[in-house]
Amino acid sequence: MTTEDKIREVFSRKLSCLLKEKNCTQLDLAHFMNVSNTTVNNWVNGYKMPRMDKIDRICVFFGINRKDLLTDSAPPKPTYPNVTPATYRKFKVIGNIACGSPIEAIESSSECEYVQTDLNIHADYVLRAQGDSMINARIFNGDYVFIREQPEVENGEIAAVWMDGEVTLKRFYKHDEYIELRAENPMYKPIIIHESDFDTIKVIGKAVACQFFVI
Repeated sequence: MTTEDKIREVFSRKLSCLLKEKNCTQLDLAHFMNVSNTTVNNWVNGYKMPRMDKIDRICVFFGINRKDLLTDSAPPKPTYPNVTPATYRKFKVIGNIACGSPIEAIESSSECEYVQTDLNIHADYVLRAQGDSMINARIFNGDYVFIREQPEVENGEIAAVWMDGEVTLKRFYKHDEYIELRAENPMYKPIIIHESDFDTIKVIGKAVACQFFVI
């Protein structure tokens, strides 16, 4: 077996295991990667190997490092319902964020709700998505969005944006004369903020991960 064959075999095995561990389907991964289900099936079965940029995007999907996909290692230790793995951490869900028209951020107060994720996720808090404007970015109504606090994002990144006391989750694009907040659903028109109104909005953070399993 050549080195290339070995890497492909390790990658396909690791990918198959991750899909099972994360309770995700090949179709879930295909939607996130914007590829066909056949392509993902070829990866899982070791028929083909994705390009390195796609491998990096797969790592984003699972919240892992590249070496976790491409290097062989001992199988993960079993976990149990009453034991929290040491490689994970919990985040408190502090409120909601609009994936549709901007809504007021609502702070959770009646109950403490937490989600658990891999330590590779570097976030400050979690917001619950409301609406369907970001479904093509694999963020669905009720999903948990991990937000890293920062005042700026790169064009095209998904940001939590404060607008006149309301907050929304959109792809952020800043141009010389206007800011565009773009949905990931063709049913929604972009929100355009002209230069004279730049002071009415503020980036409050960058979306760094999304998870829909509650611990």
